[in-house]
Amino acid sequence: MKIAVFTPYLPYPPDTGGKIRSYHLLRALAKRFEVDLYTIYYGKRPSEESIDSLERHCHKVSLFRLEKKWRNRNRTRSVLAPLPYPVDHFHTPHSLAQAKRCLRDGEYDLLVIDEMCMTPYAEIAPHLPKIVIRHKVDYVHYREVARARPWGLEKALDFIDAVKMRWYGKAKMPLYQAYVACSEQDAELISGDAPDIPALVIPNGVDLSTFVPGATSRSEKPVLLYVGSMYYYPNIDAVEFFFEKMYNTIHQVFPNVRVQIVGHKPPPEIQRLDHRDGVTVTGSVPDVRPYYEQADVFIVPLRLGGGTRLKIVEAMAMRIPVVSTTVGAEGLDISPDDNILIADDPQEFVKKVEALLLNPDLRERIIEGGQTLAQHYGWRELTKPFADLAEAVVQEADKDKEIGRANRIYD
Repeated sequence: MKIAVFTPYLPYPPDTGGKIRSYHLLRALAKRFEVDLYTIYYGKRPSEESIDSLERHCHKVSLFRLEKKWRNRNRTRSVLAPLPYPVDHFHTPHSLAQAKRCLRDGEYDLLVIDEMCMTPYAEIAPHLPKIVIRHKVDYVHYREVARARPWGLEKALDFIDAVKMRWYGKAKMPLYQAYVACSEQDAELISGDAPDIPALVIPNGVDLSTFVPGATSRSEKPVLLYVGSMYYYPNIDAVEFFFEKMYNTIHQVFPNVRVQIVGHKPPPEIQRLDHRDGVTVTGSVPDVRPYYEQADVFIVPLRLGGGTRLKIVEAMAMRIPVVSTTVGAEGLDISPDDNILIADDPQEFVKKVEALLLNPDLRERIIEGGQTLAQHYGWRELTKPFADLAEAVVQEADKDKEIGRANRIYD
């Protein structure tokens, strides 16, 4: 069986939540089938090392260069355009023409589209069965971000994109024969727009061979850790929420506390936190594991988002106790007070963090429970059903073709 996969970024190195998920889903297909990867990029071409790493799994890796940048002025111009800006941003007539030639020459059995924003590439191959990977429910994401933003242009643009993405999802989901969601909650929302399309829920996981507890001794100064792509608005909101509502109280009890904020492209409002005593904003790091090894508590003060948080599972696998909001732990099969501490009120969140720093018995219980839970979220096992789904979709399409041929003969 031969599969074409389209992604909105090169999923290597797997150093963001989306890229990690895409990478492991891609590998699950490539273990059983011949897979060609098609992806886009802006500006500088990804490194040959990254491409070579993917070619160890894929039959072929092809890249389409786009001359676009994500700017508010471009979003503003697109307000009256028929396509949502998050969809329009990821293709051009030239990239679609390139993709059409590749799909024509490839003789594929199945097309896998990673994210709804790549749907224009699905539309150029009406003859192929298709699966879409939904990392999030797009319209919910933009609606939540819009509600959280202060009044201004970006708030208005996010509201507009939320409305347009809702329309787009309803209109385009019938193109697909199945979809993959990363939580039951997301699947339920998507099913409202696609009630007759089969869903497979694959939560975010962890590479259990990579995220292994280290033997690093902890500092006398307690370390709180937050990990996430810092250009992503829900992560920005979470960090600002923590420092506005919680940090000062924790600092009064633990004057020597250190906070590490690890993740790509922190904006100026996050970079400024680096000037505070004991706070480190790292930006991109080659390996996040040393930061896990230094941490005493992993904090997840998220107020926005959907899906599942793979960083929580990574922290648990590395024996770091986690304090999260309810939203932050969505989609995980957690047991509060056994494998994680949950708090939505800022004062309660602070109490849970302090309890882990002061109570060794509680700390050990949460660590043990978290590590046990993480063992159920290994990527290798989680992604196996994806290959089964791909095979079933192709078999069903072949069956439909046979029925169609038989009907034409009968007619």
